[in-house]
Amino acid sequence: MTMLLDYMISPQPIRIIDLKVDRAKLRIKGLTPLQFGHLPGRIMMRRSAMPESWALTYIVRGRGTFQAGDGPVQRLEAGCLFWEHPDNVFHYGPDPGEDWDEYYVYFSGSRIQEWQENRLLQDEDTVFRIGLDSKWVRKIETIGDYLESGLADNADRAALLLESLIYDFCSANESRRTVDRPSRKPEIALQILEDIASGLYRPWDERQIWERNHISRSTLRRIVLQNTGYSLNEYVNRLKVSEAKKLLRMTGMQIKVISQKLGFDDAAYFSRLFRKFAGMSAAEFRAKHHDTG
Repeated sequence: MTMLLDYMISPQPIRIIDLKVDRAKLRIKGLTPLQFGHLPGRIMMRRSAMPESWALTYIVRGRGTFQAGDGPVQRLEAGCLFWEHPDNVFHYGPDPGEDWDEYYVYFSGSRIQEWQENRLLQDEDTVFRIGLDSKWVRKIETIGDYLESGLADNADRAALLLESLIYDFCSANESRRTVDRPSRKPEIALQILEDIASGLYRPWDERQIWERNHISRSTLRRIVLQNTGYSLNEYVNRLKVSEAKKLLRMTGMQIKVISQKLGFDDAAYFSRLFRKFAGMSAAEFRAKHHDTG
């Protein structure tokens, strides 16, 4: 394991590892870890940092401050994460006379834009207060080990592990923000989805769902879209088609009877929906998948 001494940064040995592989040799093209760092005992305050790529920094001990551009100065402590990116300047470091322990990874790639477009990565100039978790530390240290090996396959493994880590961080931050909202119970989405799933053998009536759960129609639709990626009606129809597949595989019911059991009065409409979501007719699906045993 390569350790360095730089007393401007820390009185302790630090570990900084750059990508050692020609990027043309990598098979994972959408995300590339460029540099890993572990800086125990950091004392240096960094001002006006202008990164050429994205970076995440995870603080595991100590306290200090973080500021993005001319934004507010935000407090940092163990269990906090902050981001750097090329669209801003950044100022951060431990409190005067103190030090902290940090891990960081610089990275680039088209996956970043995908995360932003799909709202996985948002509020990037705000400190994420996600808490301490040893599994995150192990993941980030393994990214460093992979980069240090100098092998292209391990650099690809580092990319996949980094994406997993970033997803963990963003999900933990979103969960923390949801819990901190006193007006929204974290379990409401699961409650609503279970309520919808329990009514597959009845004609669809969304009014009953929102009234039973004491929410508005617009809130019902927003919760389903945010948690499934589908509009309310499409989500319900997909569930019904999935249930129809199970009945087609496991029973000998006529297709018309299955459609009626699932609340469809119009068998032709059910057939169109089934073909849309299954890619084949109900009869073709049964012929291909029916359990004769």
